[in-house]
Amino acid sequence: MKEVRFLGLGKGLFFMKRKVRRIDEIVTRFATLGMLSALGFVLMAFAKFPYPFAPWLEIELSEIVTIIAYALYGLPGGIIVAVLKTVLKLLAVGTSSNYLGEVTALLASLMFIIGLAVTSHLKLFKKGLGHRVISYSAIAVFVAVMMTLLNAIVITPSYLTIFANPPHLSTCFDKDVLMKVYNKLMGANSTVNDPWLYIGAVSIIYLPFNLMKAAACFLLYEILFNRLIFVFMRKSAFFKKYFVGDIFTKKEEEDNPDVVVKEEPQK
Repeated sequence: MKEVRFLGLGKGLFFMKRKVRRIDEIVTRFATLGMLSALGFVLMAFAKFPYPFAPWLEIELSEIVTIIAYALYGLPGGIIVAVLKTVLKLLAVGTSSNYLGEVTALLASLMFIIGLAVTSHLKLFKKGLGHRVISYSAIAVFVAVMMTLLNAIVITPSYLTIFANPPHLSTCFDKDVLMKVYNKLMGANSTVNDPWLYIGAVSIIYLPFNLMKAAACFLLYEILFNRLIFVFMRKSAFFKKYFVGDIFTKKEEEDNPDVVVKEEPQK
């Protein structure tokens, strides 16, 4: 029995691991990434739900398509969709936050991709549902922690100054920013510039928010794509020819010139 890994877009097109890639493969791959990016834009722009504990935050589920793009085409596919859906949102809807909201959304997508790259490299996605749940949980915690740190250091402070004249970024190291952000987040009127109060307020708001968003995206991905759509796709000859990135592998008896084959040791 041989383990077959289909070459992703980056491995086949960007790094030229294969000498020739047929035009129909290139068109199919870019068309798929384009459709995923368009779906991501729709989810990003219109499928948003208010976060009950912080009304200025909204949970949007466009990371589902980022995960699917990574599953189908690996790291390059995930990055392309993450960038394109953000650009499409800017072109079609514009920005209401001087691009800070869109940059934040792109950073969140990249955190998902980094987490997927690490866990797929460890082959956790190929060891059953239990290991997938561990992977999803680890990625969710990673995304939540990283986005909370980014919000604490620069993103949330910058919302105080991004609409100033001239607009500029701010950080938690700027004078009096800790007190101002704490009062904004907690609806308080404190005059204490205490870093621990600031860290606590940011953590209380953003850690549960990002955990909830990541959990919702992975749950929908697992139920709708991994457990439903992918089950039908992998039975298709078209799917076997064009898809399967770093998360998925298949077993095949026959050699295929379009794939990289790795012999498994005999047991």
